Amino acid sequence: MRRALWIFAAGLSVRLLAIAYLARVKPALLVWGVNEAGNIARSLVQTHSFSSPFHDAHGPTAWLAPGYPAIVAGAFWIFGIQTWASAFAMVVFNAVCSAATGVVVYFIVRELAGEKAGLIAGWFWALSPYLAILPFILWDTSLSALILAIALLQTLRLQSGASNQWAACGVAWGVAALINPALAAPLPIIAIVLFAFRSKWKSVSVMLLSTMLVLVPWTVRNYLAFHKLLPIRSNGLTEVYFANYGFDTHPLGPSMQYQNQGEAAFTAETGHHALELIKRDPLTFLRNSAVRAFWFWIYPISFWQLSLVVDLSAIAGLIALFRNARPQAFTLFIVLAVYPLIYYVSQVVSRYRHPIDPVLYILSGVALSRIASHPKGRRQAAPKSP
Repeated sequence: MRRALWIFAAGLSVRLLAIAYLARVKPALLVWGVNEAGNIARSLVQTHSFSSPFHDAHGPTAWLAPGYPAIVAGAFWIFGIQTWASAFAMVVFNAVCSAATGVVVYFIVRELAGEKAGLIAGWFWALSPYLAILPFILWDTSLSALILAIALLQTLRLQSGASNQWAACGVAWGVAALINPALAAPLPIIAIVLFAFRSKWKSVSVMLLSTMLVLVPWTVRNYLAFHKLLPIRSNGLTEVYFANYGFDTHPLGPSMQYQNQGEAAFTAETGHHALELIKRDPLTFLRNSAVRAFWFWIYPISFWQLSLVVDLSAIAGLIALFRNARPQAFTLFIVLAVYPLIYYVSQVVSRYRHPIDPVLYILSGVALSRIASHPKGRRQAAPKSP
């Protein structure tokens, strides 16, 4: 735990320094403005309702998952509604989440590839300049990365036989979905892999049932509010429409279509248009999706060299892991393969990639530890000079 605490302390220090610098040179970014989570949190504090994510909009919403806006509402209750103090409190919260993710990365890699690999991955995460600035974004980005890493840690321990907490693992995945539904997209395939390697269908069923039970209250709330089944969010196809066919009707713009129609009618109409336009011109849609897939693995542009190094290292680490820990390698590969699909067809920005950065740094730690050990092994094996 001492090593883990050092990783956390170093990661938090780097992130707080980055926040202090950015708050000084870019103070305009430390405001709530049109932030949807901030608007919903304001409604939670003022009217005790999960509503009004956009200007001049009134009524219930499922535009965002409930987890992060609820946390923001707690910050508003303590530090004031949409104040600079509440914004600063949230970026500090984000920094703590990001630093804690480094500890989870360390534990995962230590269990997969040993202490040296865990330390390399943990310190790589703690000191990465790109990761240090992401907490400054007033969004669920850092929290999403942390909760996904925790869910993966529990899942990987189930696969290795080091844990038998199937219900707790399911709860972790359910909480992840309530923070960001995209995080749980790989879960059905992961469940199949768990069954294939552990042959415990009852245990896997318990895990999935636990996940569903976490989601049921919010699903019931959405049904009562919108009179249709919405497991978590309402705007999946709407985001596909915006990304592929324009933002002219986006609720942040002047069209007021969302405000006039209400969320249920607006998302139904834009979702229908998205499907119709994809059917009409599928080649353009596929071409645009391929371009977004390319940029997904390059972002952020300012640190594209670091992103490329992490990507290539992760590929090498995945190959090495398949040789030594096949079930765990399959799980990590599934996350990397499935999670980005949602953004290939919609929008790609740096904060959408970040939740799977822990997986990339886990695999990079495995690869870098192999590289660090290789020259030593060669020297030991080399014959002595006469």
